[in-house]
Amino acid sequence: MTTKKNVESVSVPDSVPTLRLGTPTDVIAAVPYLLGVRPREESVVILGVDRACRRVRFVSRCDIRGGTAEAARRLADRLVEPFARHRCDQGLIVGYGPPARITPCVDALRAAMAAAGVRPRDVLRVEGGRYWSYLCPSTECCPPEGVAFDVDTSVVPATAVAAGLAARDEGEMRGRVAPVRGAVRTAMEQATVRAEARCARMWGPADHGGRTSFETALRVEGVRAVRAAVAGAMRGEPPSDPDRLAWLGVVLVSLRVRDEAWAHIQRDRIEAHVRLWTQVLRHVEPAYTAAPGALLAFAAWQQGDRGLVEAALRRVHEAEPDYAMAALIRQALRRGVSPRTWRHFTPEWLAGESPVPGAEVPGRSATWPGHRP
Repeated sequence: MTTKKNVESVSVPDSVPTLRLGTPTDVIAAVPYLLGVRPREESVVILGVDRACRRVRFVSRCDIRGGTAEAARRLADRLVEPFARHRCDQGLIVGYGPPARITPCVDALRAAMAAAGVRPRDVLRVEGGRYWSYLCPSTECCPPEGVAFDVDTSVVPATAVAAGLAARDEGEMRGRVAPVRGAVRTAMEQATVRAEARCARMWGPADHGGRTSFETALRVEGVRAVRAAVAGAMRGEPPSDPDRLAWLGVVLVSLRVRDEAWAHIQRDRIEAHVRLWTQVLRHVEPAYTAAPGALLAFAAWQQGDRGLVEAALRRVHEAEPDYAMAALIRQALRRGVSPRTWRHFTPEWLAGESPVPGAEVPGRSATWPGHRP
């Protein structure tokens, strides 16, 4: 048994409202909201429960593929690891798909949980609008043909939606950040060539022995481009011209320019920032997707849209697996850090810490007690 990608484990912050999971239908209804996306077929999800405070502390999931019993055991060990980290002593397992795929994984998980001292509260398999419990011995409440369920009969979806949680299809999320195609992609390819040539012209004779003047010029032009793009987005006019979009992609390679964009992302106008960096991410060429993808992931995290965060981080990983800003956001998700606790740094603070000649921000420099990658 193998996974299509690494096991994903996300902490559930205390800011997430209490979802009462009194029945198997409640558990099934809660999973998409805790994950932020609807689980795929042939996947397994684990909810780690702290019995003392009766809260779900983390959610882990992975896709299942055929494999050996030893591979199933290793996968189970990885899925059970977060229980100790989050001090959870109970768990809920939900597998999605046919028994031939789900049961071997469930058996390995139950053994791994027992070895770790974790008690399963329930173990479910879901397929075709029905669920089966691996723990219930009664054929009256858990017949062999399964139990039909309707998540709309649970109060969980209404509670989750009222709290601002969303459950979206992964395909929908991927579509929101997918690269543009057709004539628009061709225009972007041509614009990127022009942007790279413009960047190359910044090199001067002094740059042969070092990159100081080139880096300064790139930062000046980049900061100006970012400020103009943000200002336009605040007016409801994110950039649409291929040359402007391609130039943004190129200048965001500079971490100072990327940080300028990061510093402008404020929660009170978060929808405009999400639209802006979605636009840039979808249009730039693949080599330039890391920075706008990470900026979109951060904005989506501030917005509380976990599905969009994951989709943006996936685009970043495809371009640059070790991109530091994306790693920071991923770490915040895994540790359950609430966006409300983020202590933002301002453009003024950034200008004081890393000044860019000719692109100063008027005003007193502010201190920022947060951190940067």
